[in-house]
Amino acid sequence: MSGTSGSRRRLGWWWLWAGLGILLVSAVLAAVFLPLAVVRWLEGADFRRIASQQLSSLLKTEGELEPLEWSSFNVYSAGFRSRPEAAGPWLWNFQEVRTGISPRLLLDRILRFPEITIDTLTLAPGTRPQALPESGEVATSPKPGSSELFREVQVGKVEVGSFSVKPCPASQGWGAKNLKITLRPAKQSADLEFQGGEISAPLAWVGVLQIVSAKVRYADPTVYLTALDARSPQGGGLQASGEYTPGKVPQARGRINWEKWALPGGRIGLGLFEIPAKVSGDFVLQELRDGGVVGQGQVNLVEARLEPGKGSETVLGLLAAITGEPRLRGCPLTTARAQWSMQPGIYDIQRMEAEAPGLLRANGQARITGNKLTGQVFLGLEKGLGAKVNALTGGECFRREENGYLVEPVSLYGTLDQPQNDLQAKLTAAMARTAVRTGAQILENAAGSQGGDAAKAAGQILNSLFAPPGR
Repeated sequence: MSGTSGSRRRLGWWWLWAGLGILLVSAVLAAVFLPLAVVRWLEGADFRRIASQQLSSLLKTEGELEPLEWSSFNVYSAGFRSRPEAAGPWLWNFQEVRTGISPRLLLDRILRFPEITIDTLTLAPGTRPQALPESGEVATSPKPGSSELFREVQVGKVEVGSFSVKPCPASQGWGAKNLKITLRPAKQSADLEFQGGEISAPLAWVGVLQIVSAKVRYADPTVYLTALDARSPQGGGLQASGEYTPGKVPQARGRINWEKWALPGGRIGLGLFEIPAKVSGDFVLQELRDGGVVGQGQVNLVEARLEPGKGSETVLGLLAAITGEPRLRGCPLTTARAQWSMQPGIYDIQRMEAEAPGLLRANGQARITGNKLTGQVFLGLEKGLGAKVNALTGGECFRREENGYLVEPVSLYGTLDQPQNDLQAKLTAAMARTAVRTGAQILENAAGSQGGDAAKAAGQILNSLFAPPGR
């Protein structure tokens, strides 16, 4: 009886070990052949079709992946390209795509791409930007069971060797060329790094930015510009940081600093004179209002010179001729700075200051509304030079003394394309009146008038000279 019981126990243990062995062999076979089976499925047309649909849906376009070439757990594709007439805001062109998958995670039904590299990525505006891709193109149901093969798809890092987009209305005038991008996506967030290449801005004073480095973080729904370091092709540096949150009422704030940044056209001027210079300063973005930027900043002009400019070609020349001072046609400025603010459609320059010690000084304010210019500048000439102008204008101009300068208020008006000022008109009119008075005195002396009415004598002589002959 005891022998029969022992035999049964041994038989039970045998079945237990046999079952464990079968399970172990099955696990080994699954570990070996399941990834291979998955890879074979990934090599097939079904996966490429699903991947094309999902990528098209993500990019809001209609396109297709080039054939996939697998080598073990690594894959290569010549790229992904939107069809020329695809609906959607952008046409995408990926070239030379390489990646691999993590075989260990396949057993957990996780498809993980540790790193995806893309040689070049080019964006072009879509031919039908307002149209959305047809649902059948991007959301066609895969074959039964295919969509349930993986419970999660993970991407560790995406490297783009060269990203380019031409400035266009779809990009609101922004462009990029040969920009290197590193993307690390996560759930509802992503970290991006940019290096090299160029960004062209729709803002004339920014122009082309040569990117040294930039870091951006996206945390749904806000985009954070952690740091931007850029250079200008003409020299100078720019740093920026800030954040932007889209919505019905978009929110933004940030700060820009620039050092010896080249001005558009190399110079700045508001109708009184032009100043070739480079700019150092900062701007603080406070908010977005009515689709425009609200903020304030300050600038200092570096390596600045005073030169005649639009609307002032003859003013400085006239002052130079009156005073006999050639430096008024062009001279270095030791001080040239301004404080300014902006809101949608309006630029306010609250404090302009420019000075060449011992020669001239200017300070004032201006407003630019659209393309319209208004403002007032107080132009001061060194006391000795100002006295010459004051004398030749009969005491009408440059009368007020202030800190060693004789000052004349000058009104600015016109447009940015054709800025004007009233200084030349005031100078020529005053000198004409002075010339008439001086001429009258000469005529009075020539007539031998002694103590009589000079104006009456001058009038009689002028009348005799220029009146029409009597009948």
